[in-house]
Amino acid sequence: MASLSARLTRTLLRTLVQPTFTPGFGLKRQRQRLNTLQQLMPMPFGVRKQTTPCGGIPAWRLTPATIHEASPTQTIPQTVLLYLHGGGYVVGSPTSHGEMVARIARQCNLDTWLIDYRLAPEHPAPAALQDALRAYRTLRAQGPVIIAGDSAGGGLSLTLTAAILEQQLPRPQALVLFSPWCDLSCSGASINERDEREVLLQAEWLRYAAEQYAGDQDLGHPHLSPLHADFCDFPPTLIQVGSEEILYDDSCRLAQRMRHAGVDVTLSEYPQMWHVFQLHAGYMPEARQALNEVAAFIRQQAE
Repeated sequence: MASLSARLTRTLLRTLVQPTFTPGFGLKRQRQRLNTLQQLMPMPFGVRKQTTPCGGIPAWRLTPATIHEASPTQTIPQTVLLYLHGGGYVVGSPTSHGEMVARIARQCNLDTWLIDYRLAPEHPAPAALQDALRAYRTLRAQGPVIIAGDSAGGGLSLTLTAAILEQQLPRPQALVLFSPWCDLSCSGASINERDEREVLLQAEWLRYAAEQYAGDQDLGHPHLSPLHADFCDFPPTLIQVGSEEILYDDSCRLAQRMRHAGVDVTLSEYPQMWHVFQLHAGYMPEARQALNEVAAFIRQQAE
């Protein structure tokens, strides 16, 4: 059975948040509502926040207190985390995701960059990918990089990795994906089968967001729907998904195709959880467990 805090959160999300994600609500109001709701959660202790560009892209740099500035004589580059937030490519920001990402930074003891990539429809594809690639180039020039993202940010993490390999750049050390949206054509059966069970997203809103991001481009193209990408040479990947979410099939199909391509991929399903439940790690045991798994996975990659 889900924890009491999870059951209460489910009710609050269905009542206060899910109605926000409808095309008729307006993107400006959606962005404001998402930022406001997440700002109710205090930033975790022990993480320093700096607002500073990453390769010219606005970003929050979230540094755990346990990490000290490298000395001039240090020769071993330190791994950093590049985080790409979710929001259907049309909403979301460091403000909406900063509290969760700060917890990830602290839990994993990684200097973490949460970039504020450009959103559609003001900046349709490939603007988000261009921003993510600029940030990655900047960070990778200094040392190893792990890429992580949730929802659309998870899909963007996959698209970014494919672009990195296409351009023959050093590949990321690992990928961490929370409920990645990797099929913008919304062809997964769970889009309809779990529509009533999901407490955050709605199928109508997903299709609307996909249209805003893609413009007149083919929704099935790998640059938009990385479910169809070539996964050869992808790094070790952790995928976390909730059993109740409408994007459930995106994660399952992604894991299957990555395994077929020879990728070391772990698909971790959390019973009775919804889309990106990790956002509630400040008080919900299931979300804390998920971040513990992320930290263990990242430590394993460093061994």
